[in-house]
Amino acid sequence: MRKPISFTAASLLSMLALLAAPLQAQQQPQIPTLQVCNQTVVTGGGLVKIVSRADVGHSGTFKVEVEIKCDSSGPGYPTGVVRITSLSMSDSIVQGQINSTLIEQVTSTGKHTPTAYINGRCTAQAPTGAIQGCRYWIMFADNAKPQTGLPAPVPQTPDIISFLVFDKTGKRVAYGTGPVVKGNIDVSPTTF
Repeated sequence: MRKPISFTAASLLSMLALLAAPLQAQQQPQIPTLQVCNQTVVTGGGLVKIVSRADVGHSGTFKVEVEIKCDSSGPGYPTGVVRITSLSMSDSIVQGQINSTLIEQVTSTGKHTPTAYINGRCTAQAPTGAIQGCRYWIMFADNAKPQTGLPAPVPQTPDIISFLVFDKTGKRVAYGTGPVVKGNIDVSPTTF
């Protein structure tokens, strides 16, 4: 005569875990972001001051120069320059200068406060030498518009610049997000 099978709570949970294991391994495939240059134009420069990133040895400031456009006459890749200079921020390994060497992706969105997102490869120096595998991400929010024909200055939200730089191991070597206190960044508006 056969013995009846008895399930304890522990054996039931073990069996369910074994059955669920293949389901967890079957994740949805990730579609990479489409790297299409959408006729974004970003120009200008500015000084950013972040008081909380200043200390005895750092001014808490950085400058950015940017001139980016899409090469519409050629294959449609972004071209231009992104340069961070005079970087003097606490909690950043890199101080001084970061230069883009390749712009991999540029996209923008917004009509009234257009915002551009740019990423690519860079060069930078740390106290221990050149940053290997330097990669950057930078965002420009064009909040301030030049005033024309107004009798007095109108209060406005400053432009915002945010950047993040990693080395080849994924270690953060520099970052910052703050308002432009001197200068102006222009991002071409989009309707989408």
